[in-house]
Amino acid sequence: MTKNEIIVGLDIGTSFTKMAIGKRLREDKTPSIIALGVAPSEGVRRGVVIDIQDVTRSINEALDIASKMIEEDIKSVNISINGAYIKSHLTSGKIAISRGDGEVTEEDKDRVMVNANPGPSGQNKEVIGVIPKTYTLDEETGIKNPVGMNGIRLEVEALIIENNSSSMKNLEKCIYNLGLAIEDQEIGIIAAAQSVLTKKQKDLGVAVIDMGAGTTSMAVYEEGHLIHIGVIPIGANHITNDLAIGLRTSIEVAEKVKLKYGVALEKSLGDTAKLKIDLAKIDTAEEGIFPIPYIASIVEARLKEIFELITQELKKIDRNGLLPAGVILVGGGANLKAIADLAKQELKLPIKIGSPQGVEGSIADVDNPIYANLVGLIKSEFEHIEDSPEPRDISNVIKQGSSKIFNPIKGLLQRIFPD
Repeated sequence: MTKNEIIVGLDIGTSFTKMAIGKRLREDKTPSIIALGVAPSEGVRRGVVIDIQDVTRSINEALDIASKMIEEDIKSVNISINGAYIKSHLTSGKIAISRGDGEVTEEDKDRVMVNANPGPSGQNKEVIGVIPKTYTLDEETGIKNPVGMNGIRLEVEALIIENNSSSMKNLEKCIYNLGLAIEDQEIGIIAAAQSVLTKKQKDLGVAVIDMGAGTTSMAVYEEGHLIHIGVIPIGANHITNDLAIGLRTSIEVAEKVKLKYGVALEKSLGDTAKLKIDLAKIDTAEEGIFPIPYIASIVEARLKEIFELITQELKKIDRNGLLPAGVILVGGGANLKAIADLAKQELKLPIKIGSPQGVEGSIADVDNPIYANLVGLIKSEFEHIEDSPEPRDISNVIKQGSSKIFNPIKGLLQRIFPD
């Protein structure tokens, strides 16, 4: 791929399938989003494909909308990997330095990363990322980049990220059904982090929380490194379901109530606490009048559960209340009124709503937190092109055993085991 070609990002969520097209309009300019296609998702549950035909139709609808905005054919996409099956755990690897003079080379750095990858933890598991956290050279610990240093033994502590292999294959089938190639793949929450985090935040210690419709994902960074990924199988759709039960109404009406009147923190209502909602004004087939505080109490209760589960994830890695740069909220759930106030109360950390950065364009609302994942895909791919001296050949996905190894280990495997 050259610097002037388009880059297409595809994010298949539980509620919406989103496609964005990016292009660098001038060599010295920030990449621009020149097209955006959004379609309702069908056949997806908790971020995982459960009906290939329905998902294929949703992708095709988003593709049709986006492609009408440009004059170029879309032949390949960069896809976001999401879903409740994504897990992470720490691993380690060690090797002897290959050169006689003991100087660490890029090849040594690559070999120790391959050594750190134990392969899938189960039959239906697939390694989708092996990310270095820190290196140790002999007795020297906490090394970020050992290349050029001298020693005898190199060790690495790395984060292994796995997904359900069946869900990966089903997602790929949906894309191939449309005659599209997969240019690259990125874990969704990592892509979101790329679009909303600064280097300083990653160095200090920060968490990105993507509040999606079917799941809530989180990524934690410290000293510039990704140290944890977790996925909670509860999302904003569960709030809608709770409202449908509490208001004795349909899912469609409950969703409208959530979007228009939903408030994350009941005590933040102020004067609106005196108001009531007549469901008949939303849908003439419905009936019932409910106070705003009652609706807020339903929303708040479910969100408190989500934040309690996030707290448990942070406790697993001893970071509960210990992230100086706090938490950045993205995803559709981040648009709920007073969500930052409730998150601050429950997580006891500084909270900000993430606005995707690093791209330009006239497309409306592309800086909305719901597009953090999508913008991150586009931004990351352009940055990779800038850093690559030559266009990449990624027609063959590198395999190790039965696992596909995606960024960042894919490139190093290509150097060690060239075609």
